[in-house]
Amino acid sequence: MLFTVRSLLADNDFVFAFDFSKAFDTVRHVTLAGKLAHLELPDSIYNWAVDFLDNHAHCTKHAGLVSAVAVIQASVIQGSALGPASYIVTAADLHSVYGSNIIFKFADDTYLAVPGDATYTCKNEIAHLQTWAADNNLRLNREKTKEIIFSARRKGALPPPLSGIERVPSLRVLGVTVNDKLTADDHVARLLSSGTSLLYAMRVLRSHGTLPSSLHDIFRATVVSRIQYAAPAWSGMCSTADRTSLLRRSKRLGYCSDDVPVVADLFNTADDDFFHRVNTNSDHVLQPYLPDQSNISYQLRNRSHDITLINKTILK
Repeated sequence: MLFTVRSLLADNDFVFAFDFSKAFDTVRHVTLAGKLAHLELPDSIYNWAVDFLDNHAHCTKHAGLVSAVAVIQASVIQGSALGPASYIVTAADLHSVYGSNIIFKFADDTYLAVPGDATYTCKNEIAHLQTWAADNNLRLNREKTKEIIFSARRKGALPPPLSGIERVPSLRVLGVTVNDKLTADDHVARLLSSGTSLLYAMRVLRSHGTLPSSLHDIFRATVVSRIQYAAPAWSGMCSTADRTSLLRRSKRLGYCSDDVPVVADLFNTADDDFFHRVNTNSDHVLQPYLPDQSNISYQLRNRSHDITLINKTILK
């Protein structure tokens, strides 16, 4: 999604992005079964999925009283094996109206990116989403729908916000906070805020006699893991000050062991591991985004890959 936004900004002064969160809570089981029927599935798998969705019910027991049983004929069952696949199948027929606009679908979160030169399409795209949602027994909640404008050059005034949709300076996309300036400031600030709470908890543990080695393990499992989460998506937007601030206080207080690499090395390792997974897995979802292989006629030292890497400084 960030790659697409940056690419669109190369030719546009700004890019709209809309966040349609939690849009699939009421999908009908019969609608989902109908979409499954159009897939090339073995009959046994299809029948198993339909049987899984059938005959679900719910009742509540409190203070010795039991409510009437309500039959469940809609919604994706959270935590089930079919949950993620159900979201994917449900949203498979959701496409943008205009070829210039791009829809991103992550489970039950949906995002729409519109380049600045296609501003006039925004209303039609949202109306199309509402129609699609109604056809699938869903409701597009405008109160939870957010609009953000990514801008590269800030030339002139931006278009007015759409009616009933809040315009925000930042969005939280799958746990990563992205702001309209495409910097990691907001995400780093959130990490530092949550890290402060965790450091207080670790101070309490140390006051109760927890060994330093155990504190280091807890720090790796909580703070370091949060810093590494989706790091390839946002680490490139970090400033030097952001990288320095993430672990500085923790090392000074003794919660972070000396063998924990500096943040820059953590990011580089995450980038290398992620690139290796994409490059070696032909079915990876990001394979189509890899550039063409380089054709070099002369002999150089061995490289870990033969991909021509893209220019990361696309914005000016």
